[in-house]
Amino acid sequence: MSQLGYAWDVERIGMASYERVAETVREEIRNGSLRPGDKLPGNRQVAELHNVSLGTAQRALRALQDEGWLATTPAVGVFVNGIPNDDEDLQPDLAKMAGELVSLRTAVTELTNRVTNLEQGTTQ
Repeated sequence: MSQLGYAWDVERIGMASYERVAETVREEIRNGSLRPGDKLPGNRQVAELHNVSLGTAQRALRALQDEGWLATTPAVGVFVNGIPNDDEDLQPDLAKMAGELVSLRTAVTELTNRVTNLEQGTTQ
């Protein structure tokens, strides 16, 4: 299981603390670091890992439960459900990734052209 470590991300700076924690957990579920059935650490440990208050950690986990990402079994713990079917966050992520892919392809093409020019002894 992942450490649920806090990830500083420029896009998350404007988010409330509980939203940053929730988004970090969502990302770990999306990328497979956390899988359906995995048990999350206790609330206090989640708070420590993300450097937030206990109340903030609880609010983040409650939001994820409300959205269907997590499930709680009383007296046992909080477990990963998986990616909810109605995950509205995926569409913006796909659009963002498509834009980033185009930018990366453009950068690779430009770098390839520069290398070719350098190898031929010319510059632009």
